[in-house]
Amino acid sequence: MQKNKISAAAKRLLQRRGVAAVLAAYVLFLLFSVVWFAANGQARNALLSAAYLLIAPAFLLIERAFGLEFGAVFAALLFFLAAGGILGSSYDVYTALPCFDDILHGLSGVIFACAGFGLAQKIFGKDGAGKSFFACLAAGFVFTLAVASLWELFEYASYAFFGIDMQEDTLIHGFDSYFLAGSHNATVVVDGIEKTVIYYGNGQTLVLDGYLDIGMYDTLNDITVCFLGGLAWVAVLLIDHALHGPFRRLLLPRLLQDTEQKSADVPAKSAQPPANGNDR
Repeated sequence: MQKNKISAAAKRLLQRRGVAAVLAAYVLFLLFSVVWFAANGQARNALLSAAYLLIAPAFLLIERAFGLEFGAVFAALLFFLAAGGILGSSYDVYTALPCFDDILHGLSGVIFACAGFGLAQKIFGKDGAGKSFFACLAAGFVFTLAVASLWELFEYASYAFFGIDMQEDTLIHGFDSYFLAGSHNATVVVDGIEKTVIYYGNGQTLVLDGYLDIGMYDTLNDITVCFLGGLAWVAVLLIDHALHGPFRRLLLPRLLQDTEQKSADVPAKSAQPPANGNDR
């Protein structure tokens, strides 16, 4: 029975050629990364690349568990986002292209809004149920903001408990402070900071060209970019809904029982006996 289920799932995936091609490209990229980093003695990056391979089967399992089927465009965006984690940290694209992190967070705003729409559709019903489209649209937008917040909590927890710095540091040149004022009724404005000198206990010093913020700007910037990505998604889908355009079909998931029902209807129609006039 289990073999039959796996065989059926594999057959269904092969029928979705676009999704299968995206998955194959993603897996090949990670396998190459594992070999490349291992050959260059970068064990951490090799293990991270291997761990990211689990996202591919997780995607298929989540689809099946929630009764959803995503298209090739969504899969391409999702696995580009996943591959971006390796490209950014392991291949150091974050340093070479500083805006790359913003691109990924903006993209995540679209991806998780689509996923949230699909989950809400399971609850509210299909479009034919009147206002369900707008309810699902609102749920998708809220869902993507929730995921963004949870991700930033994960980044902070990684630093607080394991010392893993996932929050990008930012050099700033001014800030306002209640702390320096000694009261919450006033603020001290510190502006025009050109250098900060850090003195270590062993007598060494570190000079920075500004004041180092260790995560607040990065966290709020990531959530804001995700918010804007989700907002753009809402705007595009509202226009698309009014014009009966293609974006919904490309981005949003279909309910799995609907696609399975359509597949089941095809042989059922072909199995019908011919009309009496031709049955001679």
